Amino acid sequence: MKILVLLALTFSFSVSKAELLGDWKLHSMIYRGQEMSPPNPDLHLQWTFFSNGTERLYWDRGTEEFCERFADFKVQDNVLHESVFAVNPRNAAECAKDPDMQVGRQTQTKIQIFEDEIRLHMGLGDEDLIYILKKANR
Repeated sequence: MKILVLLALTFSFSVSKAELLGDWKLHSMIYRGQEMSPPNPDLHLQWTFFSNGTERLYWDRGTEEFCERFADFKVQDNVLHESVFAVNPRNAAECAKDPDMQVGRQTQTKIQIFEDEIRLHMGLGDEDLIYILKKANR
């Protein structure tokens, strides 16, 4: 019985903003229950969470072209709420097609955090694509 109570307590804690602070890089993905490497080995995708409640999302594919945006964020009931307030004016032209690079975009994403890992549950149609982010070394 004690084990069940401990397990229930372990899984009932909410993710706090403080746990997210810092740089997190895409490490792998889970799709249809299978963990896999990102489809493009040249993809560098990174979130940076700041203590003032803002975040930076940046990605490139190993070239000079990149996409970068800034958003306000909060975490409530293990859901990451984001509201994009700025995009880099030097973003590559293709960024305009990415919904996450649109000023005014608001998203709610299920989030889990472990010791050195964040899992973001991204919607992919009716399925779940989970991004696994690892703490970046500076």
